[in-house]
Amino acid sequence: MLLKLVIVVIAIYLFYKLIRKDSSQARGSRGYKRQQKPAGGEDLVEDPVCHTYIPESSALKLNVEGKTVCFCSQKCLDTYVQEKKQP
Repeated sequence: MLLKLVIVVIAIYLFYKLIRKDSSQARGSRGYKRQQKPAGGEDLVEDPVCHTYIPESSALKLNVEGKTVCFCSQKCLDTYVQEKKQP
């Protein structure tokens, strides 16, 4: 009985580690890189497309008419540029 319990606990732990590994790999495969993890106390900036708040150091930046606009991803940056091109 105790042996079955130990085997079940080990199986649950291995399943948990497998799920965590797959989810972390999926987040990193979207085609863009984060520059670095945010430091504590860092300012957050709002992405104008999806309205997500992100640390300024990891944001993708674009200079528009002398003003820096920050984006959470390349997809949001591309969407913003395309929307600006349309009249």
